[in-house]
Amino acid sequence: MLWLLVTGLSLRAQVVPLNECATPPKAAWINTLRQKVQEINNAPKHKATQLALIPVQFHLIVKADGSSALTIQQIRDEMDSVNAFYANANMSFYECSSPEIIYDDSLYNYEYTDEEPILLSQYYTNDVINIYFANNVSVGGTAVCGYSQFPPSMDYAVIAASCATNGSTLAHELGHYFGLYHTHGDISQGELVDGSNCTFDGDWICDTPADPILSSVNVNATCVYVGTAVDANFMPYAPDVSNIMSYSRKVCRTRFSPDQYGVINSTMQTERSNLYCPVVTAVKSYDKPMAQVFPNPGHDKIKISLDKTAAHAEVSLYNAIGKCIYSGHFTGNAFELTTAEFPAGIYFYNITIEGLSSKGKWIKSN
Repeated sequence: MLWLLVTGLSLRAQVVPLNECATPPKAAWINTLRQKVQEINNAPKHKATQLALIPVQFHLIVKADGSSALTIQQIRDEMDSVNAFYANANMSFYECSSPEIIYDDSLYNYEYTDEEPILLSQYYTNDVINIYFANNVSVGGTAVCGYSQFPPSMDYAVIAASCATNGSTLAHELGHYFGLYHTHGDISQGELVDGSNCTFDGDWICDTPADPILSSVNVNATCVYVGTAVDANFMPYAPDVSNIMSYSRKVCRTRFSPDQYGVINSTMQTERSNLYCPVVTAVKSYDKPMAQVFPNPGHDKIKISLDKTAAHAEVSLYNAIGKCIYSGHFTGNAFELTTAEFPAGIYFYNITIEGLSSKGKWIKSN
């Protein structure tokens, strides 16, 4: 079940915002996490000097007319913030390939239940972290900021536009991808304030204090915990409102703990060791022409209009089983393809404009 089921003692019950993280808890990961933490605590305390470069692929889902709530530059700015957080894990994220623009009105407001298979089958790159940005993200009709998956899993995260630039949601979801639970615990939530059960409750990491489930209700605008919840021993909570893996206010989340960094780095080297970019093809400038494909649905022709003149653009059209039925190139800011001979149905296009790939769905009507 994808949505986090929050249960626990009535003494610590809080109202959890519905637009938080929807990464599903994975009980099978607990033993691996506990082993990692034990190894971290037993290892000599020295910082590795070699920087690990982590390849990512951005996928920006826009409407068929090219409009979007996000820009590539905003996404890249947010990744700069993520890199600042992950520097203490000796990791740096970089773009392996240029961002993929997905023109699809139905995916623009993304529903996990119906549309995740589409993303992972049609817009997925192996051995890099695929980060999908949609206008809205929902799970069973409930709006969320985003989600990822604990290892072992495919390599991806999905982020809602409204949370994509808040400075902590993307870092939070990547924390799950690299093996971290929420500080309030995902499988059981009975960690005691004195830390006596921290190795087998809460987030299974002892340098993160017990967390009663933070929110804007018990963390004020100046990032101070104002809640009154107590644990099973009637000890008042003193949580870390700045921890990125908490449900604290987004602006308050600014740090991982040392043991969390250890888990992230260990998971990167083991369960996520497949990440690899053979050839970096990402362009440095994203001031490239954007494409509009119309009419959609259409019948006897496809028209492509660019908002700027392109020195070189390539167009490919694929049928529903993935066979390329047309491939060509053009220059300028407009192109027209005759499709009268193609049967009615669903097609997929790929437009590469000076290194920037745009993909989408085109429907031919009867």
